[in-house]
Amino acid sequence: MRHAFVLGTLLALLPAPLRAEGSGDPQDAAVEAAAVTQANLLVHERFWPYRVALTAPWQPPGGEQPLPAGSAGVLIRVERPGVARIDFSADGKYEVPVDRTDLVAGANRIRRGEETKQAPNFTWAIATRLVDSASDELVGLRPSATADRPGFLCVFADPEGGDFEAIAAALAPLRERHGVLTVLFPQGRHPDAHLRERLRALDWKVPFLFDHLSEPYTRTLLPEATPLPWLLLQTNEGRVVFQGAWRQDVVAALRAALDAAFGPEDTR
Repeated sequence: MRHAFVLGTLLALLPAPLRAEGSGDPQDAAVEAAAVTQANLLVHERFWPYRVALTAPWQPPGGEQPLPAGSAGVLIRVERPGVARIDFSADGKYEVPVDRTDLVAGANRIRRGEETKQAPNFTWAIATRLVDSASDELVGLRPSATADRPGFLCVFADPEGGDFEAIAAALAPLRERHGVLTVLFPQGRHPDAHLRERLRALDWKVPFLFDHLSEPYTRTLLPEATPLPWLLLQTNEGRVVFQGAWRQDVVAALRAALDAAFGPEDTR
């Protein structure tokens, strides 16, 4: 009940454009009037459903048995035309052919107003699962702090790793660039209170996933064997804009991707 109340509060705090069918711009309306297809799913990310299901049996790579039709999961993102990454919980996380799912049908139901999206998919997924390291007390981040974000810079790193201080220093200037929120997915087990103090000591007061949630969310968002530390820049729906392993020289490319996807060059 408490979780439902918090999610309801998040919905109430969302700005009107996120709840409305369109932006009011005639050009946007023309785009949104067109049917969603496998080919244009990336363009129509605002209509991505949060939950999807298989419409036909599908054999996971290396799996012993196919997942049956009707198997439900959470849409992580559309990776590329015709392929979606889906979290089937205990059954695994896979890249699945879109034509084996009801993803396109669900997107069109949302487009036609037959179903309502509660919030952009990634915002909905993490809004109540973050710790506010900028607060003077150990508290969760207010859902309103994520509600109007156009995107998220996800940082997957061990706070006690030898390169963590360099990561914090290099990414600090990008923390609020074009409204994109930096979120830390701490690797390893780190008590929330300890990690909060670690970030405050580095003056990198970014929100982070609760300790017990970070590793499961990492497995959901990143394929196995992804080298860490890893940077993942995505829209509030989960569409990947930029990603790559941490290196000091990756910051310039990350900054350029932020500017290209979320706004004009920052001249401040």
